[in-house]
This record gives sequence, structure tokens and C-alpha cells, in this order.
Amino acid sequence: MAYILPRAVFVLIAWAMTCVLIRNLWPAANPTIFGIVGAIWILGGIAYFSYLRKLRRDIEELERRRYNASRQRDLQPLESPAAD
Repeated sequence: MAYILPRAVFVLIAWAMTCVLIRNLWPAANPTIFGIVGAIWILGGIAYFSYLRKLRRDIEELERRRYNASRQRDLQPLESPAAD
């Protein structure tokens, strides 16, 4: 819930600002227009924040791999020069 709530508030604020602009620029707008705009904001918000979440997971995975690779490199014994 802590992940969804701030983003939902952001989308609601953006939708409200869009509705105010529509109301100021087009006073005789049909209420259906506001529903369509709200649906577009919801879909855009879902797509955008899903993409951000995927990027965050990818970054965490890369950091985890980098940490594991460096740890394995540190744990490997040093090779001594070959005695010929």
C-alpha cells in the first residue's frame, strides 16, 4: 500500500489539473470528457509507474550480481606463479 498510495495521489492531482484546464478552456465540455481524461491518466500512471518499478528491480538485480561477483573474486585463493 505504501507503494501505491503516493502514486495514486499523484495521478489524481494530475487529473484534477487537467479537468480544471478543460473547464477553463472549454466551459461547455461534456462530463464524459472528464471520465475519458481520468481513464487516460489512470492508464498512463499504471504504465509509467510499472516501468519505474521494473527499472528499480533491474537495478537491484544488477547490484546483487555485482556484489556476488566481487565477493566470489575476493574469496578465490590467489594463484601463485607456476614453478618451472
